[in-house]
Amino acid sequence: MMHRSMKSLVMIFIFVGVTVAAYFVISSRTDTYLGRWFAWKSSDIDDYQRFPFLAVDNAPPIFDFNTVDAPLSFDTVSYQYKGKSQTADLDVLLEQTGTTAFIVIKDDTILYEGYFNEYKRDSINTSFSIAKSVTALLIGIAIDQEYITSIDDPMTTYIPELLETDPRFNQITIRNLLSMKSGIAFADHDLPWGDKPKAYYHPKLRDVVIQLPISGIPGEKFEYNTYNPILLGIVLERASGQSVTEFFEENLWKRLGMEYDATWSIDSQEDNMAKMESGINTRAIDFAKIGRLLLMNGNWNGEQIVSESWIDLSMQIDSESNVEEFGENTFYQLGWWINAPTDTDSYIVAGWGHLGQYLFVFPDENMIIVRFGKEFGEVDSWQQIAQAIVDLAIQDSSQ
Repeated sequence: MMHRSMKSLVMIFIFVGVTVAAYFVISSRTDTYLGRWFAWKSSDIDDYQRFPFLAVDNAPPIFDFNTVDAPLSFDTVSYQYKGKSQTADLDVLLEQTGTTAFIVIKDDTILYEGYFNEYKRDSINTSFSIAKSVTALLIGIAIDQEYITSIDDPMTTYIPELLETDPRFNQITIRNLLSMKSGIAFADHDLPWGDKPKAYYHPKLRDVVIQLPISGIPGEKFEYNTYNPILLGIVLERASGQSVTEFFEENLWKRLGMEYDATWSIDSQEDNMAKMESGINTRAIDFAKIGRLLLMNGNWNGEQIVSESWIDLSMQIDSESNVEEFGENTFYQLGWWINAPTDTDSYIVAGWGHLGQYLFVFPDENMIIVRFGKEFGEVDSWQQIAQAIVDLAIQDSSQ
């Protein structure tokens, strides 16, 4: 008879063998949620090469920002890391922090444009959550064009099958989704049963978002929830009768003089759902043009792309939109992060993305700063760095 300890050891080997075999089987199936979770692990800026995508074409004429003969040299930029004040040459700082692209624009003129860590002007950067801000612009355009009646329409007007999941979905409006106050449950962790990886990796996002539970009162509490923009994407499809990428291409990308084509990652070829929360892939210089659209109050060289009233609403500092965990000066307003002005800080409207993707708009200074990167890097705040650069640019222009 086999000794008990030997038998236990055999069982352990069998368990380990089965587990390892299951891992390799599951991880080889990147057309499944668990396969992607095992194989792809943490999200990174090259994920646009993993997901299937839909093409987004540009159209002439290309808009070019002005340039200066001698770009500004930011040789002493102040920043903080772990609460300690630091200074560095901007080029050195950007290289060391995993930055891929950094652009500073004032009054339609590029003051600084740099690419690092083997990236160039035509290198693709992915948006991550800046896509949420672009999604909000698309909803504004759909309202302007009367595809969507009102920002306060219940989402069930466009996705009525949600009523079969829970009648309370009738209380959730488009405004609630845009403001991250939907009340829809969201488990914000990276384990496979969490909602954060499901919203990112799942190959059938339409099925996922139709079955979500409601855990809070709509309109009451801010909770960053990446299911919200996916639901907005379905609303946009149903209302316009177009795919998200077709609507995006026709009503935004082709109208802003983009230098390059783009792509929008989708969950799978079968489901064909645009990754509304993260999936716009293009070059940094073209992301800057979305910032210019905000500065121009939705007008692009005489053509109103999105109504001024929508831009005003999106850039409004509203006490109801304060995000308490980020402080009394930080707000989330219809897909955009807002920094209220203080004695030392500017009024800033921004799109933020994972690993330090940023589109900063400084309306009072008529400036745009774009930062994309492979990682966040050893800095406490890219907003603080952007503010320091704005201050230097203003100082230089006044001399």
